Amino acid sequence: MGSYPRLRSRGGGVCSPLLRSLLFRAAGLFPSAREGFFVTGWIIAAWAVSTAVLLALLLQTRRQLVFSRESFVALSKRAPVGFYETDAAGQCSFVNDTWCEISGLSISQSLGTGWVRAVHPDDQLAALAAWEGSVHSQKPYLNELRLVRPDGSLRQVLVSGRPIESDRGRASGFIGTVLDVTELRRAQQQAREKESLLQTLVDHSSAAIYLKDTAGRYLLINRRHVELWPQMKDFRAGTTVFDWFPEETARSFLASDHEVVESRQTKTFEEVVTANEGKRTYLSVKFPVFGEDGEVVAVGGISADVTELEQAHQALAEREKLLRSLIEVQENERQLLCHEFHDGLIQYAVGSKMLLESLRNENVSTVCADAVGSVIDCLTKGIEEGRRVIRGIRPAALDDLGLRAALDDLANDLGESGMPVTLRFDPGIDSIPSSLQTTVYRVAQESLTNARKHSDSDRVCLMVLRVGSRIEVTARDFGRGFDPQGDTGHGFGLIGIRERARLAGGECRVESEQGRGTTVTVELPLPDDDNTPSLPVDEATRRAL
Repeated sequence: MGSYPRLRSRGGGVCSPLLRSLLFRAAGLFPSAREGFFVTGWIIAAWAVSTAVLLALLLQTRRQLVFSRESFVALSKRAPVGFYETDAAGQCSFVNDTWCEISGLSISQSLGTGWVRAVHPDDQLAALAAWEGSVHSQKPYLNELRLVRPDGSLRQVLVSGRPIESDRGRASGFIGTVLDVTELRRAQQQAREKESLLQTLVDHSSAAIYLKDTAGRYLLINRRHVELWPQMKDFRAGTTVFDWFPEETARSFLASDHEVVESRQTKTFEEVVTANEGKRTYLSVKFPVFGEDGEVVAVGGISADVTELEQAHQALAEREKLLRSLIEVQENERQLLCHEFHDGLIQYAVGSKMLLESLRNENVSTVCADAVGSVIDCLTKGIEEGRRVIRGIRPAALDDLGLRAALDDLANDLGESGMPVTLRFDPGIDSIPSSLQTTVYRVAQESLTNARKHSDSDRVCLMVLRVGSRIEVTARDFGRGFDPQGDTGHGFGLIGIRERARLAGGECRVESEQGRGTTVTVELPLPDDDNTPSLPVDEATRRAL
């Protein structure tokens, strides 16, 4: 084989031994020098092309690295969190502007280990130890610490970092973030304080407080809840009422919870629970708890033990029933007593008067005639006084002629004493039940008596009207008035009126002002089957009276 020229590189230098060896071996495979030279030329061309491609790829990779670096720097400057980068030894080589804003240090002050000066003195040792441990073990770093800014203000930050792995599998450095969590931690602390305060209030409430999800599972209960139901001392969230109460009671609780969820409204229930000491009555206010989507997510409840109150209420109801019976018996006794006086004693007196008057027509001496006249005068006064007393105890007109006639007599008696009374009635007022007529009469009697004794008024207005399903009795004077809150001079009369109204299921209102008179209004409910016609009453009529 002929000799080949000495091969040189593009720059004039001799090709590498490996390339020369490949070329000569390739040339030795061909019998002629021309063929060997031709193949060698193709190999050189391929080598040149591949080298150019590699150089282009390396250049492109370098551009991408530069672009990535520039993008990272630009991104870190705009990021709302602090960024940092270190070398393999953990020395800081880069920080962004956000870190400088958080720490108060400049970029140059933060490089190397300069960042440590921003760490709170009490946190420095622990922070450095944790950082050096991550650098040595090449593991991620996560720590929360306090920074002291140059102005003395504190910032709470969460620092995280991850190792940057090189091609050799070793960390070439660390990159990480610094998140300012000062406001978050402050908000969390405030939330914890509010939660603690709320829990304290809940635990010291005199009522049982509880929260259940829509499936009936307990979410929380307070201390009073456990005191009322000691079986729940081992309470666990997620348990249901069936875990703590008898089935019948549990079903009752669930039914009321379901009613609140369905209605989406606060409701009040009276719940009876059987305990070791017997049945206890609880007044429960249950309310829906709404989620962000507006749907009911839970049911809250506040329950108070009203057993003693219920017992007192029942005892009071029994006493009121007894009092109503006593008043009815008293009215019956008054009625009987008045009838006895009227049909007995008064009739005897009237008969005696008539007999004595007949003696005037007889021939009697002057002395006897004068004596008879004196006796007749005394009997006349006694009869009038007796009838007045009877009307005071219970007017016969109330039983014989009805409520309207009895009130007319009452008004006439008051007018004769110097205080005229203006009356207004509903038609058919006499058709209301007799027991209610008695109450109306007594209220009117006591109101007019109070006006006569205490008001110094020159007139009184009395209205007995039907307003819807109730009877309204209004007595108004135009006298000196009084302070309803502080003046107790009218106490006994007003107490009697209020008690009569309350026992009849009604209410009493007293409006008065110094120098502007007093208005007493009593509203009494009518029986459901009452058909008394009502008279329309407008405000002008009320003002006129």
